[in-house]
Amino acid sequence: MLYVILVTSILASLYEFKKFKEKQYVREIVFSSILLIIGVILIILRIVSIKLPTPLTGIQILSQPISRLLTEMLS
Repeated sequence: MLYVILVTSILASLYEFKKFKEKQYVREIVFSSILLIIGVILIILRIVSIKLPTPLTGIQILSQPISRLLTEMLS
């Protein structure tokens, strides 16, 4: 399963990057590469059953100090 994902992502990126290279879109190549690498890493982590935090966890961590501040101000 892992090899299928890696081969598919490599083939898709080669197809896409070929078009970008013809038009000399360097920023698009870099941005697409970064997103592809992040996506492949997340898929691999998901396959090997590593528990990943949800976006809600990040939102809670970021909003917790604001919540405490508002609670202190209103009490």
